[in-house]
Amino acid sequence: MNVIVKIYAGYIAAVFAVCSGCGGGEEVTRASLARAKALWAKAAVRDYDIEWSSMTSSASRYRAQVRDGRVRKVEMLRQDRYIEVHPGDPKYYGVDGLFLVVADDLAQLDQPAPFGMPKGTKVILRFQPDPELGYPKMYRRNVLGAQYGVAVDVLRFVNVSPEASASNKDTAGGG
Repeated sequence: MNVIVKIYAGYIAAVFAVCSGCGGGEEVTRASLARAKALWAKAAVRDYDIEWSSMTSSASRYRAQVRDGRVRKVEMLRQDRYIEVHPGDPKYYGVDGLFLVVADDLAQLDQPAPFGMPKGTKVILRFQPDPELGYPKMYRRNVLGAQYGVAVDVLRFVNVSPEASASNKDTAGGG
């Protein structure tokens, strides 16, 4: 019976990984994350608008205005309209915050019980950095045996810096 449960759980996890987009992007490693962060630092984008979605046990969608490198305004989609929200730590709603989420998840792998699961549990971390600016356009976390995965997608990124070129001023996210 236990073998059947393990096989079934593995099958469900594989289906979930494929359906949630884990096949795209690249594996999150210290090196891949460092490359993306270096590209973001080199781009030196300090003024931008970002819109992104998050799917865990429920779906959420956010817009943030970042000026001079700081998140100045956060809005959340509620009942087909955006409303301004005031999160305790707004830095998580800009690109630097998305990098923090990915880095924190990567650091979990070094813990005795990553994501509350036994050491050695299969964990899939994948992301897709923007090829020009480095910000994470897509991030996926799937943990075998966990009820929910995490999916983050940047839907829109607009560089509003005065020196922004036409080619990187408005880009769509996604995978």
